[in-house]
Amino acid sequence: MNTMTMNTIATTGGTRPAHDELVPSRYALRIGEIDVLVISDGVLPIPARTIAHNIDPAVRSAWLEHEFLSPDMLEWPLNVVVVRSGGRTILIDAGLGADPDLHLPKAGQLIHRLEAAGIDLASVTDVVLTHMHMDHIGGLLIDGVKDRLRPDLRIHVAAAELKFWEAPDSTSPTLSCRRGSRTRFGGRPRSS
Repeated sequence: MNTMTMNTIATTGGTRPAHDELVPSRYALRIGEIDVLVISDGVLPIPARTIAHNIDPAVRSAWLEHEFLSPDMLEWPLNVVVVRSGGRTILIDAGLGADPDLHLPKAGQLIHRLEAAGIDLASVTDVVLTHMHMDHIGGLLIDGVKDRLRPDLRIHVAAAELKFWEAPDSTSPTLSCRRGSRTRFGGRPRSS
């Protein structure tokens, strides 16, 4: 397997694809003493109408075709960011995950691509969840991932986001987090 550390990726510009990829699934940059690595979790096929549902369908289709995009389905890129600074390895969002019932063969690649970039899950000290949609938290729910993460992993979520998903009137049974519930990691999520 072709593995690269963030330093190697930063040195080479992150442009070399792994042996099983046609294009690179990651790119890196260094900002002072901070290493930043963007890793693709793959793409999520979504109906094109979801990006601009409030405009005339003909206008939307014309614009998409002008941009050389399908007027019917789009491949929405799913990316996460890894930041290394001050002895910490911070994962910003966790990707979609790999639920076989979803039939999304081009998505849920994060764990494989972290490994290909030379990042061990046990080295992740923090996870920052920008929001709790499945394409941002699903990677944490994959079977076996919890066992590979550090026991002292800190998961950061905005208090307003937690409050939204704890609300008794939440309409999403797959993502709702009822009052008093525990995460799959054994504790209550921390709000930031």
